[in-house]
Amino acid sequence: MRIGIVGLGLIGGSLGLALRALKDFPPPPAGEGRVGAFDRTIEVVGLTRTADAAAEALRRGAVDAASTEVSILNGADVVVVATPIDQIGAVLDLVAPLAVSGTPITDVASVKRPVRQWARRLPEPGLFLGGHPLAGKSMTGIQASDPSIFRDEPWIFTPLEAQSLRPFQGWIELVRAIGARPAFRSPEEHDRQMAYLSHLAFAISTVFAETVGAHADTSLAGPGYRSMSRLAGGDPSMYESIARENREPMLEAIDQFAATLQSLRDRIDRRDHVSELFEAGRQLAV
Repeated sequence: MRIGIVGLGLIGGSLGLALRALKDFPPPPAGEGRVGAFDRTIEVVGLTRTADAAAEALRRGAVDAASTEVSILNGADVVVVATPIDQIGAVLDLVAPLAVSGTPITDVASVKRPVRQWARRLPEPGLFLGGHPLAGKSMTGIQASDPSIFRDEPWIFTPLEAQSLRPFQGWIELVRAIGARPAFRSPEEHDRQMAYLSHLAFAISTVFAETVGAHADTSLAGPGYRSMSRLAGGDPSMYESIARENREPMLEAIDQFAATLQSLRDRIDRRDHVSELFEAGRQLAV
């Protein structure tokens, strides 16, 4: 199986490493068939913006071959777009001829509604399946790549309306093979869930870090501060793109959080007992 990855940063590089670590595709469980087109040794090729990025991906073992030329994707059984979300529309236009020839295309963006709109411009929209691995680090770039980041984490797919998943069965099998857990949601439900489960987290972390930095001596900080501020160290341009593309669900999540925090503040101000609130949080903690 030949897998093309467009963009070899943290997620693209980690995906390449994870796929290449499979070597030959593992045999399916007894009694289960395997999609014939994917019953082959795995080869990973990458499309990058610069020759230096291609060379670095090769040096790190994330790909078998890499190039700045889109022709590197010719013959791919599936193409994974792993660029920042603000580049995906242009990338889909670039790889549109592959959809004409029958190549399935997917992505890894954390906001799916705008990606769906861009995918509808493809000559064969049914050959695009939105995807989002719930994996990452506060660090970015291929230097932070790690093949284990997908293990035991959800990988959400967002099919178009009435879309057949048959062209993607082999890819979904590979997602399972690298340790991720496929799940399926509509683009709208995905984006609302991520606003609460992911995007709210980096917003809170950023505001926490800014508030503490303005009013406290962080040289005295311990693990609590480090845990809460970790996400604030993420890529600001990525966070800005997410906030722009998932604006309405993020506003809802921030408003709900602000109301809950205000309620806690009011109860502390009144000297009410608040242990049940902390207990509720403890029960929900992971």
